[in-house]
Amino acid sequence: MIFIYLLRIIVQSSEIDPNTFSNYQDVQITHLHLEWLLDLENRYINSTVQYNFKVLKDNLDRIDLDIQQINIEYVYNPISGKIIKFEIINSGDQSIKQGDILRIQLEKNYYKGQQIDIRIRYSLNDQARALGFLYPNQTDSQTTPYLYSFCQDNKCRSMIPLQDTPSIKQTLSAAILVKDARLTVFMTGKSLSSNYELMNTYQGSLKQFNFRLDIPIPSYLIAVVAGNLAIRQVGQQTGVPSFVICEITCIDKVARELEDLQSYIEKLEAYIGPYEWGEYKIIILPPSAPLGGMEHPLLTFASPTIIVGDKSGVGTVIHEIGHSWTGNTVTCCNWQNLWINEGFCTFLERKILTQINGVNSVKLESYLGNNSMWQQMNSYGLESSYSSLHPNTSMQNPDDSMSQIPYDKGYQLLLYLEELIGEEQFKLFLRSYIANFKWKSIDEDDVFNYLLSWIAKNIIQNKAQIISQIKLVYKDWVYKPGLPSIILDFSTPEYLEAVQLAADWIKGAIPTNQDQFNQWSFNQKSVTLQQFEENAQNISPQIFSNIDLTYKLSDSPDLRIQYKWFIGCVKGQYLEQWTKIDKFLGTIGFRGQLIAIYRSLKSYNSELSISTYWKHRYFYHPSVRYAIDKDVFGVTNQ
Repeated sequence: MIFIYLLRIIVQSSEIDPNTFSNYQDVQITHLHLEWLLDLENRYINSTVQYNFKVLKDNLDRIDLDIQQINIEYVYNPISGKIIKFEIINSGDQSIKQGDILRIQLEKNYYKGQQIDIRIRYSLNDQARALGFLYPNQTDSQTTPYLYSFCQDNKCRSMIPLQDTPSIKQTLSAAILVKDARLTVFMTGKSLSSNYELMNTYQGSLKQFNFRLDIPIPSYLIAVVAGNLAIRQVGQQTGVPSFVICEITCIDKVARELEDLQSYIEKLEAYIGPYEWGEYKIIILPPSAPLGGMEHPLLTFASPTIIVGDKSGVGTVIHEIGHSWTGNTVTCCNWQNLWINEGFCTFLERKILTQINGVNSVKLESYLGNNSMWQQMNSYGLESSYSSLHPNTSMQNPDDSMSQIPYDKGYQLLLYLEELIGEEQFKLFLRSYIANFKWKSIDEDDVFNYLLSWIAKNIIQNKAQIISQIKLVYKDWVYKPGLPSIILDFSTPEYLEAVQLAADWIKGAIPTNQDQFNQWSFNQKSVTLQQFEENAQNISPQIFSNIDLTYKLSDSPDLRIQYKWFIGCVKGQYLEQWTKIDKFLGTIGFRGQLIAIYRSLKSYNSELSISTYWKHRYFYHPSVRYAIDKDVFGVTNQ
């Protein structure tokens, strides 16, 4: 009975979401209002949430919501104050993977079209998988505690009981209160100058922050951050108002690095159409951030690793802005269709980067993405559905399928379609696609059918051949594991130059062009470092040492370079710079990077990998700890 709602046909799209326990096909949240009192010193949140539900079927007698490790105090009718019965249904082995069911037994039966209002009182602590609580010494300012959330894929259920699926969208409002007057809070949505009336009575002096978002969003895009934060507008006074947020101690550096935010938005608008979200804000998180970027509307999150001083990390920013169209406006209906968010967004990102850095630079980036994708396919297994664009996440935590594959295999499909249709025509298709599916959640079949119908109406030359070729390749590209049947060429002179430099070093020669490396772009350097990683077991300790002495890679100010060098060192069992590798592992929070290093280290020095991990474990975000525990060390009860 637990999974009964996962077996029904979805109302809004042609695929169900196998990763929610909610009965979202029967009743849906249309608006939720949060009231949180943050006690960051004690890592505790006093929480109340009010819901507006719309009934989609007759004789509705219960509401099932997703929860995970949430302490539910009581459920009640906000008008009458009457307590409503509820129970938490433990979902067995799914409890750790995906949480449990909060079943609310309604006071009476409701009918299609009616509205239901409910409030829930509950509390949160640092066990919430979505929330990262930081001590002051884990922040840049070193003065105040810090809180940030990370809900993708299905972690929002650990901080709010809700229908945790991208299949539905709801509007949002919030009143966030803090005891510590030094804290500033930001949240998905627009900040309001007036206070919401509170649902509860509190003791002591409190500072209140208020937010509202009137565009419906899926649950994974809900975000909150609190800390010693500053905000600064960058760019011109005309156009989309653009802001950077970070700890007060680094606001000048961040504002300089991201001073071109507004121009990135303008370039995307020129390609894909109007930006619909009003203003744009991006926050640079502390180093433990588990992600490169996260596209919450009006509050993009980004890792501090993108702030390198030369603007070479802005691809992440452009990618997250691109999600304002592909992901936030048009959304995948479940995590098996994530490429609809990420593949399309990677395509947009690289379109804009081509304008900024040129075609060859983007080809290098595409080569690197393809290489990472291939490594991850081999890790999953070339017959695994996780190596496809449509992973089977049923009865699994969809986080397990998160990889480079939806980004780059999806990007390559779109790039191939552009080659078939023509660059200008494909741009027109994308604009039409965004307009047609605006604010909707869709699956790959929706994309496929709309693409064919658009071509039938708008393409004149070679229409039949184009449609025939798309029908031939599209479904295999999406569903077949492994590399696509059509391999795209991303080689460039810069690529060949970078590969040759690495080859010379690996065979023990001193490259005649060794000094050119320091003048290369990040992408070109990355190709050489990728070659070192792939051939690490054939590189002697002396050669590793010579490379490091020549390029000072272990001391690079760019943490992206450090990672690409250190993973090669670990795979080659070259630990001469172990102190610096150890420091690096306690400095960054990227899930994928950490898993790669710990897994490689564990393969030949299990004791060192375990002791190092436990030294740094509580620096990492809870979702990262869970992933490393499970994927590297085989522990699933955390």
